[in-house]
Amino acid sequence: MSLITVIEPHPLIRLGILQLLSNVEPGCSLKGEDYSSILRDAPDAAESDLVLLSVFSFEEVQKLTTATARVFSPKAMLLLSDSSDMPHTVQGLPSSVAGYVPKNAPPEVLQASVRLVLAGGSCFPMRSNVVNPQQSLLTQFEPVNWPIDNERKTRAANANPECEMLGLTPRQYEVLVLLARGYPMKTVGRYLNISVATAKAHTETLYQRLDVHNRNAAVYEAVSRGATLGWPSIGGPQQEAGA
Repeated sequence: MSLITVIEPHPLIRLGILQLLSNVEPGCSLKGEDYSSILRDAPDAAESDLVLLSVFSFEEVQKLTTATARVFSPKAMLLLSDSSDMPHTVQGLPSSVAGYVPKNAPPEVLQASVRLVLAGGSCFPMRSNVVNPQQSLLTQFEPVNWPIDNERKTRAANANPECEMLGLTPRQYEVLVLLARGYPMKTVGRYLNISVATAKAHTETLYQRLDVHNRNAAVYEAVSRGATLGWPSIGGPQQEAGA
């Protein structure tokens, strides 16, 4: 049974988030805290599987995340803020920080993000101003042995059993892998040498095939079915059950 801790200083917002997550996972246990909880001298007795940490100022994000990691020892941490994007200058965050969701995101996006992180993935949002993806925070999630040329990409994707498992074409699977890293459509198109319009068309089609409506839900659905999407150490629930 997963334990999710929500750290939000505003009591009404904290209650709303807890209610929103009440059915996010069967048997999930929820706990609400304010900022006073991360000022404790002693670690929390119950280790959280996931901490949702409300961040009002990214100038304080390193201090808040470090204190939260010390007190709650979470397996993963998801940041929430009023800001629509995480500054690229943020560095030195605990390795448990697995994603960031703006508070103005639709409820289903937050729920899908929580499910994805609990499944072992990450959900950093799109960054429209990323020029060189190798310099972004997402480089640690680069696909494993990503093919270099189109012929190798097609051959490798055709041999990938995850395409058949997910009911996707090799190209749709390639798009999904890049979406899982948080890349915007322009970057997806550049990686695959296709137009933005074509990348969007593949995205809409794979959403239909996975019966979802956004990228977070698509990634969670894929991971739930046992796909790794190129992550070397992430297996979905089906893989874990059969291990």
